[in-house]
Amino acid sequence: METLFANIALDTPLDQIFTYSIPDYLVSDVKVGSRVLVPFGNRTLTGFVLSISDKTDVINIKQVYSVLDIEPFLSSEMLDFSKWVADYYLAPIGEVVSLFIPKNISIQSEINYKLSDNYFNALNSLTKANEIVFDIVGAISKSKDKKLTRKQIENKLSKNVSYNLDFLVKHGVLEKLMSYTSATKEAFIKYVKSKVKESEIDEIIHTNKIKTAKQVELLKLMSISDKIELTDLSKRYKFSASTVSSLVKKSLLEYVEVKKIRKPESFYSEAKKDLSLNSEQQEALNIIDKSVTEEQFNVHLLYGITGSGKTEVYIRALEEVLKLGKTGIVLVPEISLTPQLISRFKNKFSDIVGVIHSKLSEGERLDTFIGVREKRIKIVIGPRSALFAPLTDIGIIIVDEEHDSSYKQENSPRYNARDMAIVRGKLNDAAVVLGSATPSTESYYNALSGKYKLLKLTTRATDATLPFIKIIDLKNPIKSDGFRYVEEIEKSKIKFLSKELLYAIHSRIAKKESVILLQNRRGYHSYIECVTCGYVKLCEHCNVSLTYHKRIEYLKCHICGYSEKMITRCKECSSTKLIESGAGTEKIEEELNAVFPKARIERMDSDTMVSKFKYQRVLTDFSKGDIDILVGTQIISKGLDFPNVTLVGVVNADIGMLLPDFRAEERTFQLLTQVAGRSGRSNKSGEVLIQTRHIDYNVFGNVKEHDYEKFYRYTINSRSEAGFPPFSRIALIEIKSKEFEECKYTASEIYSILKKYKYSSYLDIGSATQPLISKIKDQHRYHIIVKSSRKTDPSGKILVEAFRNVKTALKPSKNIRITYDIDTFNFM
Repeated sequence: METLFANIALDTPLDQIFTYSIPDYLVSDVKVGSRVLVPFGNRTLTGFVLSISDKTDVINIKQVYSVLDIEPFLSSEMLDFSKWVADYYLAPIGEVVSLFIPKNISIQSEINYKLSDNYFNALNSLTKANEIVFDIVGAISKSKDKKLTRKQIENKLSKNVSYNLDFLVKHGVLEKLMSYTSATKEAFIKYVKSKVKESEIDEIIHTNKIKTAKQVELLKLMSISDKIELTDLSKRYKFSASTVSSLVKKSLLEYVEVKKIRKPESFYSEAKKDLSLNSEQQEALNIIDKSVTEEQFNVHLLYGITGSGKTEVYIRALEEVLKLGKTGIVLVPEISLTPQLISRFKNKFSDIVGVIHSKLSEGERLDTFIGVREKRIKIVIGPRSALFAPLTDIGIIIVDEEHDSSYKQENSPRYNARDMAIVRGKLNDAAVVLGSATPSTESYYNALSGKYKLLKLTTRATDATLPFIKIIDLKNPIKSDGFRYVEEIEKSKIKFLSKELLYAIHSRIAKKESVILLQNRRGYHSYIECVTCGYVKLCEHCNVSLTYHKRIEYLKCHICGYSEKMITRCKECSSTKLIESGAGTEKIEEELNAVFPKARIERMDSDTMVSKFKYQRVLTDFSKGDIDILVGTQIISKGLDFPNVTLVGVVNADIGMLLPDFRAEERTFQLLTQVAGRSGRSNKSGEVLIQTRHIDYNVFGNVKEHDYEKFYRYTINSRSEAGFPPFSRIALIEIKSKEFEECKYTASEIYSILKKYKYSSYLDIGSATQPLISKIKDQHRYHIIVKSSRKTDPSGKILVEAFRNVKTALKPSKNIRITYDIDTFNFM
C-alpha cells in the first residue's frame, strides 16, 4: 500500500505545520479534521489533521500514534475559518484550531473495542486468524465492561495489536465505540431502582426470607417509586448503605447512573415578559429574517439608541433561525453582561442555550462543550471565545456592543472577534448582526457606504424618554443648583464628588430610586507623590505608578500585579510629606459612605468581583432595590437594564481622554453614552451628571445632545485627514527585551527590513519608538506602527505580507520577543 502523509497542526507557538506518516492500519481512520496523537520531541501531543498527501520532502519522518475521533472533529468550515484567522493575524494555525476546544479541559476522546453481536460466527469464518486474534477476543470478553481501548489490550497482551484490531473491525468481529476522557470528568448521579412490582412485594418478601424491618420498608417504598437518588435514601429516608446494598445483591434493587448536566448556576433571574415590537424593531427584524430564510450572507448594523430594544430583536431573529433547524452565536464583550442577557434568552429558549466564558467551572465548560457537540445546545452566548463554539449549520451570529475593544484579543492569536464573526458568517452563508447604541466609526462608515445594511432604532422601546444630561465643570462647580439645603452635604469635605452630584444622589435616595456612579479607575488613589522632591512611587518592574488600595494597605501595579506595603517615607529624599493623588472606585465608595452613612452602597470592579457568583448577586440585589448606589468601573456602563435607575453620575469623564491614541475621544463618547443609557429606562425620568475639567471638549456637547451622528461626522473628517481607520489598516510590531540596547537594535533592524520590502512604498511605516509605558514586567519595549491605505491595499495583503517578510528575514536572539498585531487596538 502507498504510504500517506498527514500535515498536522499542533497547539504550540511554532508557526509551522508538521508532517507525519500514516501507518497502514490507520489509513481508513485518519481524515482531514481528525484529532490524532503524535510524537513531538520527548512528548506526545494532540494534533489536528489539516490535509493528507501522498508525497513529502520531510526526512526521518515519524508516524501518527493513534486517532482520537471516529469522525473528524473539525468540519471543513471550522478548518477554513481557522486558516483564515491564522493567515490574516499571522498566528500559528495550531493555536487557532485549538480555540475550538475549551482550555483546561484536556478533553480526549478514545476508541474502545467491543465484540460485535455476531462476533462468534465472524471469528469462525476468518481464514487468516492467528493466535493474537483469539487473545484479543479473549481479553475483551473477560473485561469488566466488555470493552477495552487499544492501549489496555496491548498492556494485557504485551504486544502491538494495532494491525490486528483494524483487521478484526474490518471483518465484523469487533466494533469501535467512542468515549470522552479528560482531566475533567462527566458527572453522574447514582439512583436506586426497584426490580419488583408492587403486586409482587408480599411474595418476594416471603420467598427471599426478608425479615429486617428496614429492608421490608425500603422494598415497599421502591416498588411505588420510579427511582430515588441514593443520597436521598440515606439523608431523607434514613436507610443505611448496607440495607440498600443487601437488596441489590439479592437482585431486588439495582443501581442506575444518570448523566448530570452541570449548568452554570444563576442567582439572577427576570420575570418573563411578553413584549410587542414597535414599527422600527419589526422593520429591522424583517430585513434580518430575510437574510436568514434565504441563507444569504449579509452584515446588518443595528444602530439603536440605549433602551431601544435591540435584545428583543436578537431574540426574535434567533426564533426564525431555530425554525429552520439552524444554530446561532451571541457575542457580548464582558462577562458582566451575561447574567441579565442569559436570563432573557433562557426565559425564551430554555435548555438549548449554552454559555461559554472564563468564569465557568471546568465541569460546566465540559458539559457545555459536549452539549454543543451532541447538538443539544443550539444557541451559544459568551465573550469573544464563544465565536469558536463548534456549532454546525450556523444561521446567525450576533455581536452585541460591537464597538467594544474587548472583542480584540491581546495575546496570540490576536484576532478581533467582531471582524472574525463576519468571516465565519460568510463561510456559513449566515446573517451577521452588529448591534450598538454607539457604533464604531469603522462599522458606521461601512454601513453608510453600503458594505453593511444599516438598521436604525431611534426611540426607546418602552416609550421612555432619553435622560437629561448635564456636564458639570469641576473648575467652576455649582454648590447646590437649587436643591434644598442639606447640612451633611454642605459641611462635607468631599474632594472628588461635586456638591451638585451629591445633592442629586441625596434626592434619588430619598425617593427610593437607584443610582449608578462610574469611575473608570479602580483602587483608592491613583499614585503616591512626594511633595518635597516630586518623586512618584513606580512599579519596580513597569514604568507606571503604583495604585494605593486602602482596604489592604498595599500599593499595587495594575499591569503586572506587583504589590508592596504602603510607604510612609519617600525613597528618594526620605521626606514624610507624601500626598495621595487621583481617586479610584474604592475612594469614591468611601466618600459616599461618609456623606450617606445609611445608604446601601456596593462597589463593582475587578477587585471586588472575584468570586464566581458575585456579579450575579450584586446585579440581583440592585435589581430588587436592596442596593441604593452602585459604584463601578466600565463594567457597569453597558447592557444593564434596571428600571429603577434614575440617576447616573460620572465622577471623572477625563480618564482616558488625553491618551496618545486616535480612538481616545471615540472611546470616551461611547463610554459616557453607554453609561448614560442606564438612566431613565422606565416611566421615571432619568438624569445624568458628568464631571469634567475640560468642559470645552467637543465630545461632551455631543454626549449631552445624544448626538451620535454629529460626533461621527467630526470623527470621520479627522480620521480622513490623518489617514486612520476606516481609511486604512493600522498594525503594530512590538519588540521586548530585558536588555534595552538589544531591544533598541532589533527595533531598528525591523524598521530597516520593512523599508526595504519591495512594496514598502504602499505602506506608511512609522519609526521605532518607545510607547508611553516603555517597560512592562522588566521588559523594555519598542513599537513600530505601520498603516496601509485601503485604496492601494484594500484586502490588507501587502501589510500582512510585509510583516510575514519580517518574520522570515529576522533572526532575533533568544532574549528578544516580537509580536505582530494586525488591526491593533492597544498602542500603550
